[in-house]
Amino acid sequence: RGHGHRCNRMMCERKAIAYPNHVFLLLSLGKPSDDPLSPDYIPSKLPYRPDPSRKMDRYQRSLRRASEVYEMNTTEEVEDMDTDVAEVKSYSDMCVGTDLTMRDIEDMEKLNTSYKDQVRSLESKVQTLTCERKQLKSDVDLKDDQIIHFYTGLRSSKVFFALLTYLTTAWSPRTLSPPTALQFYLVLMKLRLGLTHKDLAFRFHCSCATISTIFHDWLNIMAQRFTSLIHWPSREEIKKNLPTLFRSPPFNAVRCIIDCSEIFIDRPTSLSARAMTYSNYKSHNTIKFLVGISPTGSITFLSKSWGGRASDKTITKLSGLIDLLEEGDIVMADRATHTIITLGKTQLSGQEVYMSRHMSRMRIHVERAIGRIKNYCILRQTLPINLVKRRPKDTVATVDKMLLVCSALSNLDKSLIQ
Repeated sequence: RGHGHRCNRMMCERKAIAYPNHVFLLLSLGKPSDDPLSPDYIPSKLPYRPDPSRKMDRYQRSLRRASEVYEMNTTEEVEDMDTDVAEVKSYSDMCVGTDLTMRDIEDMEKLNTSYKDQVRSLESKVQTLTCERKQLKSDVDLKDDQIIHFYTGLRSSKVFFALLTYLTTAWSPRTLSPPTALQFYLVLMKLRLGLTHKDLAFRFHCSCATISTIFHDWLNIMAQRFTSLIHWPSREEIKKNLPTLFRSPPFNAVRCIIDCSEIFIDRPTSLSARAMTYSNYKSHNTIKFLVGISPTGSITFLSKSWGGRASDKTITKLSGLIDLLEEGDIVMADRATHTIITLGKTQLSGQEVYMSRHMSRMRIHVERAIGRIKNYCILRQTLPINLVKRRPKDTVATVDKMLLVCSALSNLDKSLIQ
C-alpha cells in the first residue's frame, strides 16, 4: 500500500507538471488498468488479457451439468411414481379415512369388540391353565379320602365335593387363582390345622393378602349356607331317634344337653374390652359360647360368643335357648347353669334331684361334642383380635362365623351316641 501510493503520487505530480492549465480528478477503481492515464495503470511486460471464449466454455459446461442432474432426478421421480402406483394397485380394496361411511365405522367397532372379547377369553384360559399348573405343583390329591380327612376333618372326598357343589351352586369366589376346589380346601385346612396365612401362601403359591381374601370370602358363604346343618329338632324327631341310653323315663323327655366352653384370645387394647373378656376361671382373656346337643350327640344349638367375664347362667338366659323349649322338656346341664331345667315346674322334688345326679354322668357327651368342635385347631389357639371382632360391613363377628362353620362340619361326622 505504501510503495504503490508513492508511485501514484509521483505520477500525479508529473501529470500536473505536464498539464499545468488543467485540473484533473484522479480516482482509483481498485483493479489493474491498461490506460496509462489511470492511477491503476501498472506497467507490465505480461499484460492481463482475458479470453472471452473461456468464459463461454465454462458457462456451457455448467449448463450441461445442470441438465444431467435434472434428468437424473426426473428418472428417480418417475420410478418412485411407478412404485406408488403398484402399491396402490395391490391395496386397491383399502379405503382412506375420508372415504369411510358410518356403516363402515360401525362394522369396525363391532369387529373391535369381538376381538376384545376373544382377548379376554384367552386371558381367562391362560389364567385357568396357570392355576391348573400350580395345582399340579402342589401335589394335592383331592380324591384321596385319607388326605381329605386329615387336612379338612371331613370323612371322605365325596363329602368334600358335595359341600363344594352346595356352596358354589349360586355363588362363585372373587379370586380365580388358586382354582375353586383348592380355595375351599385351603380354607378347611386353616380351620382344621390352624395354619397361618403365610404357611398357606407358601403351599398354594400366592400372597398372604390373597389367602386372607379367600378365607374371609369363603367363611362368609359357609356361615350363611351351613346354618341349616345346625338344626333344632322337634319332639317327634328326638323320640324317633332316641338312643337306648335315653329311652327310660325320665330321660326320654330330655330335649338337649348344654354346656359352655371358652377360647383364649389376645388381650384387647381397649380397657373395657379387656375387662369384659377376662375370665377368672381361665385367668386369661377369653370368649365364651354355649353349646346344646341332642340325645344323639348332634349339635342342635349354638349361641353367639360372649366375653369370658359373663357367667354360664347369664349366657343361658340370654342366648335364646329357653325360647325354643316346650313345657315338660328337660335340659341336662352342669351345676353352674342350674343342675336341671324343667319348664312348667317351679320346684324340684327329691326324686328329681336324685335323677339329676344320674344325668350329670350322662352329660359327658356334650363335652365330647365340644371336643369335636375344638378338633378344628384354629379354636384351640389364642385367637388374634382380628379374628374375634366384627369386620367392616359385616353383621356377625368373625369368631361366631368360625364357631358356626366348625360346629356344622362336626355334625357331618359319625353319630356321637350310638
